[in-house]
Amino acid sequence: MNLRLSLITAALLPLFGASVTANADDTDLERIVVTGDFQRESIQTLSASASLFSEDEVNLRGATYLDEMLGSTANINFASGASRGRYIQIRGVGLRSQFVDPINPSVGLVIDGINYSGLGGSALLFDIDQVEIYRGPQGTRFGADGMAGMIQMQSAQATSDPSLKLQVGAGTYNSREAGLAASTGLTDDTSARVSYFRRKSDGYVDNLYLNKPTQGQDEQVARFKLNSQITANLRTELNLHYIDINNGYDTFALDNGRNSVADEPGEDNQLSYAIGLNNTYTGFDLFDVNLSLSAIDSELFYSFDEDWVCNDPSKPQLCAAGLHPGGYSSTDVYSRDRDDQGVDLQFKSKTGNWVAGLYYQNRDVDLERQYTWLASPFNSTYETNNVAVYGQLATPIGPKTTLITGLRVEQYQGDYTDNNGFIEDTDDIMVGGKIALEYQVIDRTMIYTSITRGYKAGGINSEALAKAKDEGLNLDAEFFKQHTSFDPEYLWSGEFGVKGSSLDDKFILRLAAFYMHRDNIQLKSWQVQDQKFTGYVDNASSGSNYGLELEGSYQLTDDLLISGSAGYLNTKINKFVTKAGLNQDGRDQAQSPKYQYALSARYNLTNELYAMVGVEGKDDYYFSDSHNAQAPNSNLVNVSLGYEADSWAVRAWARNVFDETVPTRGFEFDNNPLDGDADHTYTYTQLGEPRVAGVTFTLNL
Repeated sequence: MNLRLSLITAALLPLFGASVTANADDTDLERIVVTGDFQRESIQTLSASASLFSEDEVNLRGATYLDEMLGSTANINFASGASRGRYIQIRGVGLRSQFVDPINPSVGLVIDGINYSGLGGSALLFDIDQVEIYRGPQGTRFGADGMAGMIQMQSAQATSDPSLKLQVGAGTYNSREAGLAASTGLTDDTSARVSYFRRKSDGYVDNLYLNKPTQGQDEQVARFKLNSQITANLRTELNLHYIDINNGYDTFALDNGRNSVADEPGEDNQLSYAIGLNNTYTGFDLFDVNLSLSAIDSELFYSFDEDWVCNDPSKPQLCAAGLHPGGYSSTDVYSRDRDDQGVDLQFKSKTGNWVAGLYYQNRDVDLERQYTWLASPFNSTYETNNVAVYGQLATPIGPKTTLITGLRVEQYQGDYTDNNGFIEDTDDIMVGGKIALEYQVIDRTMIYTSITRGYKAGGINSEALAKAKDEGLNLDAEFFKQHTSFDPEYLWSGEFGVKGSSLDDKFILRLAAFYMHRDNIQLKSWQVQDQKFTGYVDNASSGSNYGLELEGSYQLTDDLLISGSAGYLNTKINKFVTKAGLNQDGRDQAQSPKYQYALSARYNLTNELYAMVGVEGKDDYYFSDSHNAQAPNSNLVNVSLGYEADSWAVRAWARNVFDETVPTRGFEFDNNPLDGDADHTYTYTQLGEPRVAGVTFTLNL
C-alpha cells in the first residue's frame, strides 16, 4: 500500500528512525519494490523521490483511470485538454494539450515495458498491480521522454496456480463497469494471464440543444501476458495490449457550467494495439543480457465544436451568440495515425552494480486536420528516430556509502513534411545523467543527495509554418518564419532526501527537497486574431523550480492508519514575452500550485469491515504560460466503506463528496456574449470531476 504522512508526523519521524537498528528484510515495507534505477529495490532505498499506488489503493478510491488517483500525490498535477486528464505535470513541468503541432512529452508513460509516452489515454487501471511515479529528470533510464519524470504501470503477473478475478461496479451518472482476469499455468515452465475491462458512463455534461449527455465515456482494455522459462538461463515475457476508447468531448460553456448548447459536440477516441517482448538471458558468468522489443499502432481522433453554441434560428433563446463576433459555426477535427517501434538491449552485472545499454526508437505520426476555415484538409507527417547509449555504475566508497554515476547520450532526429510544401528536419544530440550519494545511516534509515540532468528534444511548429505562408498577414508571417522550430530543453535537478521507518513499521517517512533549473525552457504560446488561434512553442531563457515533498504513514492503533502526503512548489519563468506582448518574466510557471496535500484515515471496525475518509487539496495556479487566467484552490473530501472477506470484497466509495467545482483547463478571451461586454477579459474553464459515488464488488479465486 502506498504510504503517506502528515506534516506533523513527519517532524517526529526522524526521532523514531534514529532509534532503531533492526534489519527489515522480512517486512512488508521491503516488499514495496520499484524499478526506477535499473534494478528491483525497495522504494525506501531508491535515491529519488517517488510515489507508488498499489491495487488496494486504486480499489479504495473506486478509480479506473490514472487521473482519479493523482490528487493524493505531492507536486503532481494534470490538465484535461481532452475527455480525461491525460496531460500530467510533475513539479510544474509537463504538457497541457495537443492540437496541430507534433509534441515531445515531458512526462513519460511505460506500461508493461511498452513506451506509451504521449498516449496518456492508455492509463486504465484494471488489473494493474502497481503504479510507480518518479519525480525529477530520468535522463539515464528513460532519456528524452522523462525530462520531468516518469510513470510506470505494471499489470498483474501470470501465475502457474489457476486464479480468477471478477470485478463489477455501478455508480452515479449511469456509470457501470465489468472486468475479468484469469491466470493459469500452461506447462511446468509457462504461465499465461488474460484480462478484459470495460467501463461506460454518461459523463458530466448535459447538452440542452441535443437533449442528451455528450461527454460520455466508453473505455475498454484487454491484456494478455505470457511468461515462459524457455531454458534454465532464458526467460521471456510477452505482453499484448488492446485499448479502445470512445469518449465524448463537449466541455466548454459560456457560463462555465455543465450544460452545453453545442450543436456539433466533439469526440476523444483512441484505438491502440501494442506488443512487448522482454527476453532475459542469465547464462554468462559476469553479466545478464536483456533484450526488449515493443511496437504500438494507434489511431487517435480528437474533435470539438469551436464556437461552443448551436446555430438554430428556431431556438433563439437556447442558441445565443457565441464567442465569435457576428456568430458562425465551426468545428476542428484531428485524426492521427501513430506507429512506434522500440528496441532496448541491456547488459547488467550479476552483482547489480553496473548496467549498460543501447536503445532505439522510431515514431511515425500522420495527421489530418479538418477545420472549417481551411479550404482543404491539412496533412502532415512527422517521423522521429532516436538512438541512445547509456550506462550506470554503483560504486561502494565506504561501509555505508554508495556513489551512483549514470550517463546517457541520445541522438534525436525529426523529419517533417506537410501538404503546404514544407519540409523541415531537426537533429539534436542530448546528454543526460545522474550522480548520487546514498548513505545508509542505519538499517532502516537512508539519506541521499543527487544531481540529475534530463532533456526534451526540439521540434517543429507546423501551425507557425502554415501562418508564415499566409500572405494576408505579412507582419505575423515574418514573426512565424522565425518560429518554425524550437530547440531542446534541458533540466538540471539537485535533490536531497531522507527515508526511514521505525522497527515495527508504525512510522514510515519519505522526504525530498529539490531545486531544478530549466534551460532553454519550452513554452506554449498563442497568437489570436479574429478569435482564431495559432499555437506555437517558443524557447524562453530559463526557469527555476524548487520545493519539498513528503510522504509517509503512521499506524496510530492496530485498527487506525493515518497516511498522507504534502508538497511545496515554487516556480519562475525568466525572460519570456508572448506574441501579444505579455511579459511573463518572474511569473509562476503554468500548472504549478504552491502547495498540495492529502491526508486520509482508515479505521477497521472489525476484521472485515472498514471505513476511510480522506481530504486532498491544492493551491491556485495558472492555466497557461501565455495568459494569466487561474484555477482556484480546491479542497476535496473522499470516503469509502467496505467489507473485505478472504476471497471477495464489496466497497461503497465517493469522491469529491461536497461537489466542489474544480476547473482542470482554462482559456482567456476578451469578450462575453452573455453580457455584451468586450472591455473585460473572461476566463472559460473545463470542469473536472463533480461528486461521484458507486459500489464495486470484487471476487478473487
